[in-house]
Amino acid sequence: MNRPIQVKPADSESRGDRKLFVGMLNKQQSEDDVRRLFEAFGNIEECTILRGPDGNSKGCAFVKYSSHAEAQAAINALHGSQTMPGASSSLVVKFADTDKERTMRRMQQMAGQMGMFNPMAIPFGAYGAYAQALMQQQAALMASVAQGGYLNPM
Repeated sequence: MNRPIQVKPADSESRGDRKLFVGMLNKQQSEDDVRRLFEAFGNIEECTILRGPDGNSKGCAFVKYSSHAEAQAAINALHGSQTMPGASSSLVVKFADTDKERTMRRMQQMAGQMGMFNPMAIPFGAYGAYAQALMQQQAALMASVAQGGYLNPM
């Protein structure tokens, strides 16, 4: 059977992402330091270091470029390229999550903390049918949320 190949751009490209998450920064680095590191790849519109309630850096930042191509160039050049003094591993540079991705990740984390996604949390055997039904419900819920829909409780 002959089927034509379908090619689509990566999600980040089709969305035109320009905002990067930068992790594993030195906690002493300022916004200006981060700008200097990233400005070689294009025009930076925003640069924000995440800080705790005490005002101290959390060791990560967001950098927003004028274009997707500039952001991609920064990822290609800087991700994993160096380890900042005081950081536990090499620099992380990736497209920042969208609101939908962030919501999905939080839901998965909460479900995992409650043992919902761990099939071993419920011993199989007498409870096997119950565990299977529960996992199917969870899969339906996650699929619905991922598509921007909702579940009718009735």
